[in-house]
Amino acid sequence: MKQNRPKIGINSTYMENAHKWYKVPINYVNAVYNSGGLPVILPCNPSPEELDSYLAEIDGMLFTGGADYPSDVYGDPTDSNADPMDKRRSDTDLLLVKKIMEETNLPVLGICAGHQLLAIAHGGKLIQHLPNAPKHEKTGDTSHTVAIKGGKWLKSIFNEGSIIVNSNHHQAVKEDHFPSRFEITARAEDGVIEAMEFKGDRFVLGVQWHPERTQDKEHTKKLFDYFIEKTRERKMTE
Repeated sequence: MKQNRPKIGINSTYMENAHKWYKVPINYVNAVYNSGGLPVILPCNPSPEELDSYLAEIDGMLFTGGADYPSDVYGDPTDSNADPMDKRRSDTDLLLVKKIMEETNLPVLGICAGHQLLAIAHGGKLIQHLPNAPKHEKTGDTSHTVAIKGGKWLKSIFNEGSIIVNSNHHQAVKEDHFPSRFEITARAEDGVIEAMEFKGDRFVLGVQWHPERTQDKEHTKKLFDYFIEKTRERKMTE
């Protein structure tokens, strides 16, 4: 029986050793599938023609976490604490996110580095190393509270004013270079931007934490269920 699963693109990272690899952490794939989507892993290859072929087939896009986007993509020198990702991934992701935001109306979920990517692609900059990084990053995930304010997507997903999130990042979106087409919708207790939403009716949500791997499975389900439902709604209006 044919299943009605919206196809969700997931960006990959690039790695070379004895072989060449496109890699995606399994938690993203599982979270999409368990909420009713069909994960489609996109190549980490900055080819407009190849990416266009994939974009013609998918119903939504998930941008994943990873190492740091090189600071030269937003015009800053590199901090000594930065851990830049492979250039092939940053080139691919920047091309991909701009195509999706400018040429499609696909719903988008950005997680951790994916959240930061959405900001960078719209003129934002990053704090390259938080002054209190241990609060947000440990060996493995730490956790803290975020306050939800403004916007509509996070409010609709969690129906609460604050939630506990898992955390593993040392960079964050800069407030004084925040992209004007987005709205800040969640902050940590120390003021770090933890979520943002695209202004208007299109579902584009960036979260700084890792809902795909939190121990609170209900949290994961709520967020990914909502994302997948938005991709279904868009598909029905085509």
